[in-house]
Amino acid sequence: MGINVSKRFDPFTDRTARDIRNSLSEAFVATIGARNPAAYLNAARQWRKQNLAPLHADYIDDRLLRYERFFDGIAADDITDPLQQALIIWNQGLFFEFHDHLEAIWKSATGDKRQALKGLIKAAGVYIHLEQGHLQAARSLANKALVLLQQYRHCLTFMANPATLLNKLKAIDPDAPRLDMVSFRD
Repeated sequence: MGINVSKRFDPFTDRTARDIRNSLSEAFVATIGARNPAAYLNAARQWRKQNLAPLHADYIDDRLLRYERFFDGIAADDITDPLQQALIIWNQGLFFEFHDHLEAIWKSATGDKRQALKGLIKAAGVYIHLEQGHLQAARSLANKALVLLQQYRHCLTFMANPATLLNKLKAIDPDAPRLDMVSFRD
């Protein structure tokens, strides 16, 4: 039996899915600095009080698991740098949350760093679109991200492997790369 595409979590066409994604992401990003999951757990609790379709409930459960893994990761290595935290968010496949987290940093950045962050935000958009099968939108964003990331690569010093991301974007590879952070430890 084939997969019913209309029954997947699609924030582009399903208002409830979009609202769930946006509210959970906003709450998650707000909790990062305080390292207190209360905001996103409360947001999830509020959604669960509603009569949700299984695909919406499954999305919430998946996000809660990924959020927990993120917090376990930053706690285990005591990662406080927001850019390094962003890489852990990416590696959890939380591309919308990565976008939201970096956007907050991008707003106060200037010059080349601002442009590099803009490229990373667009790269996250590539994988958001690829998750939904929007190849044309992914390709368009990948091209824009590549221009910025190649030009401002010198600002990606917190990433150990920016070339991996660039190669994946060039190929429009649906398997997102793992982004490694530069280790400052001996």
